[in-house]
Amino acid sequence: MGYFDALVERFSEDKELEKAFGKHIHWGYWENPSSADGSLEDFAVAANNLSRLVIDTAGIKDGYKILDAGCGFGGTISLLNDSFDNLQLRGVNIDGVQVKRASEMIQPRGNNDIEFIEANACNLPNFNSLFDVAIALECIFAFPSREKFFGGVKRNIKKDGQLIVVDFIINPTIIQTWTWFEKNILSRLITDTYGSKATNEVAFIDVKTYRKIAKKTGFTLDKVININKNVQPTYPAINKIIIDNFNDLLTAKGLEVFSLFNLISYQILVFKPTE
Repeated sequence: MGYFDALVERFSEDKELEKAFGKHIHWGYWENPSSADGSLEDFAVAANNLSRLVIDTAGIKDGYKILDAGCGFGGTISLLNDSFDNLQLRGVNIDGVQVKRASEMIQPRGNNDIEFIEANACNLPNFNSLFDVAIALECIFAFPSREKFFGGVKRNIKKDGQLIVVDFIINPTIIQTWTWFEKNILSRLITDTYGSKATNEVAFIDVKTYRKIAKKTGFTLDKVININKNVQPTYPAINKIIIDNFNDLLTAKGLEVFSLFNLISYQILVFKPTE
């Protein structure tokens, strides 16, 4: 069982763990990575800061309609709910346990309208109105098809809207050998960390492939923001938890090594619909 599969059950026994992961299930962002102290409390703040960075990148304002695909426990939606008024917020997640927790924990304020939906992001439900912003924050690598997700977003986004994707991006210099690594090593690393509820298979791609998917589905890649160095303190914080609970050094260190050598990098991609 992957670590995140058991998170909700562990929360009742470990309040420190709940403080770190009770809202966000994604990496942290440190404006100054040297300031990180390695604690779960520090990581929780950094995870919230990553959501804030995505919100700021999207330029979200009062009255926006926002889709958060792969919303987890609703941390980004919670931050939006606390920061803006008159929002329509829709969170989609494939794990019903996470959807249930998000629905129970997050109550709308400021005339905000919030709904969490158990669904596959590659088969988005029908929405009554178009979104200003769609977000996929550190989850798209586990989707069965990025192309299907992009197509679903395109049908549900305004012509002047934005799709914000936060993903691990593969270095094109190793693209020829990446298939083997992904199948034999990386998929296990990710699955052991995130758990089978999240994914049994992962697919990392490069920016060039993202451009092709965007063009095919009616988007253009407008902006690329590389924050790889800013997320590095996540690894020592997360790795200790994985090692303590599963005694799995390979899982704990695998992603960190790939990231340190920039074989993968953590990036924010901003897409805009084309005519």
